[in-house]
Amino acid sequence: MLKKSILFVALLFGAGLVSTAVAQSYTDGVEYFKAGQADRAKIILDNTLPGLSATDKAAALYYLGEAEYALGNKEMASKCYNEGVNQDAIYPYNYIGLGKLLLGVNDKEADVNFKKAVKLTKTDKAGVNTNIARAYFEAGMPQYQKYLDAAARANSEYAPLYVLQGDIALKNGETGLAAGEYENAIYYDANCVEAYVKYAKMHYPINPKFAISKLEALLALNQASAIAQREYAEALFNAGRFTQAVKAYATYMSNPNHFASDRARHAALLFFDKKYEESLTLIEEALVNNPEDMLLNRFAMYNNNALENYEQAANYGAKYMNEEGNADLLTAQDYAIYGNALKKVNRPDEYVALLEKAVAKNPEDATLIKDLSDAYKAADQMVKSADAMAKYMELAGDEVKTMDFFNLGRAYYSAAQADTVMESKVELFKKADAAFAVVAERAPEDFRGNMWRARANSGMDPETELGLAKPYYELVVEMLEARGDKSNNIIEAYQYLGYYNYLKEYAENPQGAKYLETRKWWGKILEINPNHSIKEAMSQL
Repeated sequence: MLKKSILFVALLFGAGLVSTAVAQSYTDGVEYFKAGQADRAKIILDNTLPGLSATDKAAALYYLGEAEYALGNKEMASKCYNEGVNQDAIYPYNYIGLGKLLLGVNDKEADVNFKKAVKLTKTDKAGVNTNIARAYFEAGMPQYQKYLDAAARANSEYAPLYVLQGDIALKNGETGLAAGEYENAIYYDANCVEAYVKYAKMHYPINPKFAISKLEALLALNQASAIAQREYAEALFNAGRFTQAVKAYATYMSNPNHFASDRARHAALLFFDKKYEESLTLIEEALVNNPEDMLLNRFAMYNNNALENYEQAANYGAKYMNEEGNADLLTAQDYAIYGNALKKVNRPDEYVALLEKAVAKNPEDATLIKDLSDAYKAADQMVKSADAMAKYMELAGDEVKTMDFFNLGRAYYSAAQADTVMESKVELFKKADAAFAVVAERAPEDFRGNMWRARANSGMDPETELGLAKPYYELVVEMLEARGDKSNNIIEAYQYLGYYNYLKEYAENPQGAKYLETRKWWGKILEINPNHSIKEAMSQL
């Protein structure tokens, strides 16, 4: 269930990051980049460039270039690195960036830039060599090992060196080795933020409790770290601890270094914690400045649907569900909730169409398919309703209840009644009978299984020529008479058995039949209801 929830949220937030952040220092952006969050790093670094000293600006431009490179914007990355060189020609890291851009294009010239970076540094050889190693590693070139060795010789306790070695191990599928390298980074630098974050992310799927503990350790060292606060909230969410995640996210949102886009995420977490009113308030505030934002409109719809404000839910859904450009970003949950809102405002045909799209997005979701069955039934599409119910039961497996078989039988029975072609009508009645047979077997003390078997078999034998329903109505009579039942159910059984015997007795002796069995069964009806319409039929015998 937890994995499903995580996947669901990942899809919900797939619309992307569009935001601004208030940041006190460009180093916040550096932290985000090193932790593998280039999108957020780019926002902070863009916002903090003005007013920096030349050396700080050169450093900020290097990491901004790195963020652009990671996001696939190589032309922008080149501009950042070159501007960084213009700001401070002896700052070595921008030469690393320029060299990285040349890897695979002009390796010789790339090497010239790397060597220049090494030559320029006097006190940070471990850092320069580690970043050159990362450039080669990210380019898929084995030369990274040479620079890793040089970094280790320069400073064997340099924490980012171990972070890179952890990244390399992780890419190679060596998770145990990666964890050890991240641990080493933390050992040598208790404030190595990226090591904590990457280490925690590794453990989200397998040991969320441990991931949380690691981020708690980071927060204990730096309670004001925005990235630590945010990752801690994320870890709590991934562990399914929604209430605590909401509280942690609120703490992060009070940090001046938070992202505006995270307001929507905070609102989403409130939604998952069933705090719909609070979530909707945040969403409506954010929508003032971003009325077309998909994520905001999505959770406005979700919250209004949960609060039974169906008209508003439908209106918010229309703002993003019908946009062609959003088609690839829509989830099964989007279709299901929008469809439910439309159903509640009396637009059932659209509800069916949306649930069909939801099932197409997630064809293994048994609950969605069951909802689709109900939608087909409401739209009077009985065959589709029955087939969807059968598919639901196939997927539900051991979770299928006896009542599910009963509902399946009723669905096929209704479909058969609506059919006008005898051949297909009989096939539908057979499917209904098979489902009711399971009910009768699973709940032998309940007369309804045999009652509906009788009705289905009667449908297959509309002229009562074969008496297909007879054994089942006899079982119904046996059960209901033992209880002293005098309801319409037993009257129905008496009526059928009387008519079956009438046809049989008439066929055996058309001129002189005494109709003893017929009178027996129909007489039982009159004992219960002396004024029943069968009285007139009895008078004609």
